[in-house]
Amino acid sequence: MAVVHGSPALRDGLGELLERQSDLRVLRLYASAGDVLEHLPDSEHVLLYDLATAHKDGSAKVRQLHDCLPSVKMLMFNVTDDDQAIIECVRIGASGCVLQDASLEELVDAVRCLARDKPTASPRVLTSLFSYVASLRDEDHPALAPTLTAREEQILQLMAEGLSNQEIARKLFLQPQTVKNYVHLLFQKLDVHSRLDVIRSLRAGRR
Repeated sequence: MAVVHGSPALRDGLGELLERQSDLRVLRLYASAGDVLEHLPDSEHVLLYDLATAHKDGSAKVRQLHDCLPSVKMLMFNVTDDDQAIIECVRIGASGCVLQDASLEELVDAVRCLARDKPTASPRVLTSLFSYVASLRDEDHPALAPTLTAREEQILQLMAEGLSNQEIARKLFLQPQTVKNYVHLLFQKLDVHSRLDVIRSLRAGRR
């Protein structure tokens, strides 16, 4: 993984904290999106990106970064707790975001989930994403405005937390086949093909 932060002190400090995790390896520390583009990485799986630094870099530069590194997952952190900031992360191509009040453990868990191709989102973030989908209920985005039942939303949230069908079944006291049927229906409603696509599909709103 790599870290992008405009402050040298905070960048180095966060890098040291993450390096203490036995299953994480911080390969590089970058000061900005421009810095990343000058030294295009080929081995980082997750790019931990400070949202305030992204603001300074500008949305065009961040999107260029996303386009140049399609296999690298951007995880925005230090995100303010409001809908506009959360949806901005989706619009600029992030695969996930971590709020300002998140603990180091929550930040590390989010990195681990993305490294394993598992979507990750807190209940607060999911609330913003659902509201965003509802706001796209128009002719240009018919596939992004599904009507979900309470049970479907519950399963969708557990999927976003990285739970498997078996784990969801145990948590909700359902048969695994029942959960599998719900997941299949959710994929159809959201017009996606994988769990990670459930979150990625929201990016269509930025185009």
